[in-house]
Amino acid sequence: MRTFSIQATKFTLVGMANFILTFIVFTTMLKALHMNYLLSLWVAWLIGILFSYVLNHSWVFQPDERLRFRARFLKYLLSSCLSVSLNMLVLAYIVESRHYDAFYVQLFLIPMIVVINFLTAKYWSLRNAATPETKHQYSVDAP
Repeated sequence: MRTFSIQATKFTLVGMANFILTFIVFTTMLKALHMNYLLSLWVAWLIGILFSYVLNHSWVFQPDERLRFRARFLKYLLSSCLSVSLNMLVLAYIVESRHYDAFYVQLFLIPMIVVINFLTAKYWSLRNAATPETKHQYSVDAP
């Protein structure tokens, strides 16, 4: 449980840094450059995915000694695609059906996205491979 708490705290810190980065990109594109809100979100997400993968891999979950873009990044990217797709669908639905400002809707959606991202990273894309000690700890020896 302690490892989970430490990882959740670190993941939250990475998420906060990622939020600041993607918030700046999203806001700049949306408000200063007057670009479409979905395009703004997509570009901000692309920048954020690379940033968060490196930090989550190297500091939070540490599944390997080095970054492995072929194996782990593809899973991380896939789970992030699911997350951003869900984010975009909900964002578009609320903006289009309720006519709320996309900026405030996105702020509201962030906690939901953070939970989804943490769970998919911890239990799928960046999970540690079972070590011999871990396997033994959970196995039942036959008499």
